[in-house]
Order: sequence, then C-alpha cells, then structure tokens
Amino acid sequence: MQLDQTHVVIRLRSLSEIGDLAMVMIRRYPTSLLIGFTAGALPWAIVNAILLSWIPIVEAGYGLDDEEAMAEIFRYLSWMAILVIAQTPAAGVMTTVYLGQAVFEQRPTWSTVFSEAKRQFGRWFMALAVIRLAIPIMVMLAVRWGQPVSAFWDVLVPITALIMITLVRAARPFLPEILMLEQCPIRSDDEHVITARRRSKSLHGPVASDMSGRFVSVSFVVTVLFFSVFYTLMWARGITIGQWQFLDLIVLLVMYPLALWIVAGFSVLVRLLNYLDTRIRLEGWEVELSVRAEAIRQFGDQVDVPVAEAVS
Repeated sequence: MQLDQTHVVIRLRSLSEIGDLAMVMIRRYPTSLLIGFTAGALPWAIVNAILLSWIPIVEAGYGLDDEEAMAEIFRYLSWMAILVIAQTPAAGVMTTVYLGQAVFEQRPTWSTVFSEAKRQFGRWFMALAVIRLAIPIMVMLAVRWGQPVSAFWDVLVPITALIMITLVRAARPFLPEILMLEQCPIRSDDEHVITARRRSKSLHGPVASDMSGRFVSVSFVVTVLFFSVFYTLMWARGITIGQWQFLDLIVLLVMYPLALWIVAGFSVLVRLLNYLDTRIRLEGWEVELSVRAEAIRQFGDQVDVPVAEAVS
C-alpha cells in the first residue's frame, strides 16, 4: 500500500469540485452504491414501508384526490422524507468503509467491509441510529400505526424532529467517518485518549462556520437533485407504459422512496469527500501521507500503518 499513491488525489477542493468528484466516484466505484449502500439501506427501507405504507394504501381505497386524503398523503410524504434523512448516516456505513479503503486500495473486498461493519455494529448503531433519532422516530411511528392524522403528531413533531436532526447533523457532520475510519472510541476514562467527542470537537470546531455554509449548500443541491431524480423516474414510467399519474400507489410506495434513497446515497459520497477536504485544510493530510509513505519505503515492516490508521 502506497499512502502517497491514493486513488483519489489528496488536495484542497472547492464545494463544486467535491460535487464533481462525487460523480466520478460513482462512475469509478459503482458497487459502493449498488452493493454497499443498497445493503445498508434495504433493511431501513423495508421497515419504513411497514411503518408508513398503510397510509396511502388505506387512502387509495377511498380515493386519493379529496382534501382528507391529501392531508394523509402529505403526512406520508413528510414522515418518509424525515425517516430517510435520519437513517442515511447509519445506512451509509458500509459505503463509508468501502470508499475509505478504496482511497488506498484498488478494490477492497466486500467480505472485509461487511466484517468491519459487523465488528463495530454496537458503536455505530447507537451513535448514528439511536442518538441521531432514527430509531426513536421509528418507534413513535410504530406506536401511531393506524391512527388518523394529527396536527400535533404529524405537523409539530416532524418539524421539531427535522430541526433537531439538522442541528445535530450540522454540528457533527463527520461522525460516521470518525467512528468507522478513524475508529475513535465512544468514551474513555483516559483523558489522553482521543474519543469520538474530542475528535469531533477538534475536527468540526475550527471550521464550524465553513461547514455550516457547506451544509446549507449541499442540502439545497440535494433537494434539487431529489426532484430531478424523482421526475426522471416519473418520466421513465410515462415513456415506457404511458402512465403519468402523480397520485397512485406505484409513485407513492416505490418511486418516491427510491428517489429519496438514491439521493441519500449520493450525499454519503459528498460527506466523505468533504471529510477528506476538511482534514487537508486543518491537518495538512497530504503531507502526512507522503511522510508515512516514505517511512514505509525506508523501514518496511518496521512501520505498521494499517488502512484504518492511514485513513485516521
């Protein structure tokens, strides 16, 4: 492994360049989404369907074009979007591990990626799924399964949940990389150990304003991208089978969640590349990799730098 011969050039990039590089990464490593993100997102998507699909199915029996049905459909659309937003960091764990290794290796094996995600399951599931509200929201929706729309539960609560998710995500956007690539412990009694909290503070604090601006910009771009993907799916269906209806079960149960997850997968790539860029800005990571690579060439096996440590 040559740490100074990475498959992604380690250099400073603007946000637009990061977006372009994300598209290149999709072309070069399509399995990171087709296998890694699909494997990570599929369980969440199935549970989401169980929790929410009853809403459009029930309303379809009465018709989807009246005022009461529209309120229920809006409820379904908003909760599905919030669930996908909350679940994306956890669903993208295997993609993060795969691409983190692919920076240094041509084709990391999926068995290694799955084993690594399984080995660290307790750490990332608690931090990314429970604390970041994905599981609590799912539990709440399970309790309200079959209940009619409510102004409190289906307007005020989702708005509050979205604000909380946004604030937490904006404050610590690179927690998946810190946990899975740098492998910082969640907590430690030793004050000299770099825990996830301490690492997050050191990595996010100095560039908080810049990260906030990038977060807003990426959120806007991702929203536009979602509508583009969604209407592309609608167009493809209309061209192939001649059905252009917006309010039907295929659109609500398949195309809408699919568009959300496709865009979520893209956001995982953008976040990882932003993480690399932030490390370069703060730590001169490209210089560190060159020094480590030369040390390995000079001293060989006397310098032990595994991939996980190299990414750290």
